[in-house]
Amino acid sequence: MEKTLATSNTKRSSPSPSTAVNTRPAGFKRRTRQRLSDSRESVRESSVEDDDEGVEEKIEALQTIVPGGTALGVDALFEETASYILALQCQINAIKVLTSFLESCEKDDDMKFGG
Repeated sequence: MEKTLATSNTKRSSPSPSTAVNTRPAGFKRRTRQRLSDSRESVRESSVEDDDEGVEEKIEALQTIVPGGTALGVDALFEETASYILALQCQINAIKVLTSFLESCEKDDDMKFGG
């Protein structure tokens, strides 16, 4: 059974799913996992040294940013970095709350701090 697809100027017919044949043009092969992994390996081998140098530089930069980071190993440095980021976020939130509180107090002349 054929289905007919109509467009504005032409009519095309397409075969039903039961008569469709999976054919590939000559010269095209389906990429297998092996071929994909082979191509990834060649890219990895050429850039491993560059990646190692870049990672080392980033770790050294992170050690200078995080307090006490120079005395830590890589695993401990990452854990300390996560804790440091959370502490900084808490400080930012506290500053935002204090700022909005003080701004609201400035609007109200009734509240005065100090003496």
